[in-house]
Amino acid sequence: MSVKSLIATLLIATIPVHAGPAFAQQTVKPYTMSRSVQFDMTSKINGRSYRIFVHTPATPPPPGGYPVLYVTDGNGTFPVAAGQADINTLEGSAVMVVGIGYPTDDLAAPMQLRNKDLTPTPPSGVLIDRPNAKAADYGGGEAFYRFLTEELRPAIAATNPVNPKNQALYGHSLGGLFTLHVLFNHPEAFRSYIASSPSIWWNDREVLKDEAAFSLAVTTGKAAPRVLIEVGGLEESLSKAIVADLGEAKARTVMSNARMIGNVRDLADRLSKLGGGKGYVVRSQVFENEAHLSAVAASISRALAFADQD
Repeated sequence: MSVKSLIATLLIATIPVHAGPAFAQQTVKPYTMSRSVQFDMTSKINGRSYRIFVHTPATPPPPGGYPVLYVTDGNGTFPVAAGQADINTLEGSAVMVVGIGYPTDDLAAPMQLRNKDLTPTPPSGVLIDRPNAKAADYGGGEAFYRFLTEELRPAIAATNPVNPKNQALYGHSLGGLFTLHVLFNHPEAFRSYIASSPSIWWNDREVLKDEAAFSLAVTTGKAAPRVLIEVGGLEESLSKAIVADLGEAKARTVMSNARMIGNVRDLADRLSKLGGGKGYVVRSQVFENEAHLSAVAASISRALAFADQD
């Protein structure tokens, strides 16, 4: 696709469906992203069903195949990642994006379904925002990892020219927690790991119990992943929404315990000091004036660039 055609596509995509009388005579069609497909897949490992979104770059694959960025929470993150990936082709980038979501058009449903897949363990106590949650609704992270690497990745490789040595995993919030879980327990599974606003606080920072083994693997040269950890600069500030939901006193307690920015900075500092062998990279980013949700777009943009670096 030429630069002119790509810009025209982006402009057309901004035309609102309900645009008033001026568009009354126009033929309105559902918007479809170019070079993107979706299919549903049921895992034999955990029995859960997923909707898989795949976006192929407009440019031909490099000699070794396309780098691939796998994004969790695909119902929401895939359109952002695929759109940014297209824009990045103007500067020579060619990253394939694969989103892992759920077969539903209900915006709320994925928020419940993700809890099982993105948490390594069930909650140790009552969750403030989900007081009726059951332990069985959580703790499927390892099985989800196996689905991703043993079932989905081979299916993608069978039908697309991908580079098996240049694949990246991205997750935000609980997805960031999942990304860290995979990093610490399976550092060889991906070349790059991008943990955006990771929920390190989960179960009293239980994910960090695997950090020591990971650190040993790095310092002894057995693992050399590339790591990017990101967080919004407002993620320890009280928002109107959380104060309205919990009250100011409880909201302050929650934000203090979560320690979103502090946990990211501390972890990035420890990992960067490990040294590590050739290829080991640790980067961190605090997005000024971005909150937990607004940081998503910024973090995906950085994730694509990070995944495409040599």
